[in-house]
Amino acid sequence: MSTPTEGRPNAFAAALRAAISERGITLSRLRRQLADDGNTVSMATLSYWRSGDRQPEGPQSLAIVEGIEDRLRLRRGHLRSLLGPSARLGVVPPPRLPFDEERENRETAETLAALRSAPQEGLRDLSTHLTVQVGADGAVASIVMRSLVQATQGVIRELPLVDVAPEETDVLSVISDVVGGRVDREHLHPGRLVSGVVIALDDPITVGDTTLFQFTETFPPGYPARQSAWHALSRPARETLIWVRFHPDAPPSWCEEYAETEDDYVSTMRSVRSGSVHASRHGFGPGILGIRWGYDRDPEPGHSRGE
Repeated sequence: MSTPTEGRPNAFAAALRAAISERGITLSRLRRQLADDGNTVSMATLSYWRSGDRQPEGPQSLAIVEGIEDRLRLRRGHLRSLLGPSARLGVVPPPRLPFDEERENRETAETLAALRSAPQEGLRDLSTHLTVQVGADGAVASIVMRSLVQATQGVIRELPLVDVAPEETDVLSVISDVVGGRVDREHLHPGRLVSGVVIALDDPITVGDTTLFQFTETFPPGYPARQSAWHALSRPARETLIWVRFHPDAPPSWCEEYAETEDDYVSTMRSVRSGSVHASRHGFGPGILGIRWGYDRDPEPGHSRGE
């Protein structure tokens, strides 16, 4: 999979959404039909292709695109022609898991090793609140994260944070206004997709103790435009809340909440009321909770992407 190409960022996704809407079919039904044809694909992958966050790449994915064209009664090659040059330049990579999961897991581990991050097995995420401000361009302008964590073993002196950019970039997001700690070190993985920082706590915590910290993340010029906000958890958390606030000049035409775990992927189309939308979970994890949005027409009014 690849990220959308510059100049035609949503051509494939917009055409796919339009075709799905015109046929009156849900993603789950399309996925079953593709499976019947021998084209196995996950709901997460289809949802990301439809949202525009990822594009198909590699022979297996392109074969699935042809199957989609057949099932949606489109001219063969119609969707594939909208993928842009990135899906056909250079060496074709082998098929990857949804969200480039294999690469992300590997590069996250390598980033943590490069940061010399202390093991976090003794840390529990009790409560995390993300307040996301979207700019007039429709991309995330800033994220304020407030998190309450607890030590379950040993002594916790620092907290590593990992970011996965929307696409490969040499520009790091900026962590500032840290309360409860300070940025001690940072690292950009050579793959230019994953980066990380380590926050050294003002006051280390021992077993049973909690600490509350907060920081602001901003995205300088050159950082790829992000139209999503998510929080990844390695274990269940008491509370996870994501609140996205849109600029009054940039209300999205569609918005989706999603939750992904090892065994399941559920997504729901959300209406944006009073300029904001939120997602919350209690006891969620391990997994990813997120919200993403776009600026063309809603592909399936009244339908969930996880149906």
